[in-house]
Amino acid sequence: MQNQLKDKFPTWCNESEQGKYNLYMSNDLDSLLSCLYLKHIKGYEVTRFYDFYNIFETQHNNKEFIGIDMALEQGKVWDNHITRLNRMDIANPESANINSVSDINRKNYRTKYAGSTLLQIISYYNIPLPQSREGKLILLAIDSSYMGYYNSDFKDICLDWLEQLELYELIDILKSGTSMYEFKRVKQQYNLGSAIRVNENGILETEINLAAMQGFFEFPLHLSEEKFKRTHTFEVNGSWTMGKYDNNGKSEIKNLYSIALTSKDRFKYTSGCKEIN
Repeated sequence: MQNQLKDKFPTWCNESEQGKYNLYMSNDLDSLLSCLYLKHIKGYEVTRFYDFYNIFETQHNNKEFIGIDMALEQGKVWDNHITRLNRMDIANPESANINSVSDINRKNYRTKYAGSTLLQIISYYNIPLPQSREGKLILLAIDSSYMGYYNSDFKDICLDWLEQLELYELIDILKSGTSMYEFKRVKQQYNLGSAIRVNENGILETEINLAAMQGFFEFPLHLSEEKFKRTHTFEVNGSWTMGKYDNNGKSEIKNLYSIALTSKDRFKYTSGCKEIN
């Protein structure tokens, strides 16, 4: 990651103590693989899980946590979402998120970083990319990080962000003539879009084909085997479409827990976090 961008990130990202934090995982591959990379280089363990309707915890959830691929309003997070509905909104100051530190909001939405949370983590910590071409294709397929390159309106923006992340090997993959159909093949072959959930026994499960991706990364791909218990739920979990001239801010939402723009004029949010007795 280029220094002028890296210097904007929260100072907690530089923490060197192994195992200092727990990880708070969300329900997709971007979050899971980000957690596995952080476990590999930092020794952090997943002890909390968020499916955007409920929060689940293990009995070992006894350290300060880092939310992974979730746009929490408070607390440490690695994230890639746009959380500001207008220029006056304030981003979570502890969010390690290119879009937050670069002042991206609804008004300049089309200049956003449209890549994954995972690529930011790999870039920030200067982690070597997978050696195989297939491994690199998987990285670009997560959160459809490749998509901007194939849209003439966003191609230069996509390449600019990858250059700031200094992910030149991934730029080479895109420029080598790789077709969109190959990324679609990767997403289908490994079922990358499948969700992660907690089953009736409190165990994480998914249809992502982790077994088929073994060997592409320097560590085993697996879900936590810990048992998770539901500890919190939310009063509101919804989405909202904004009008062209609607300039309302997120401060108008009471007890906001997480919020993210899913398109220029639409956002999802959760609010009213309640502990389950």
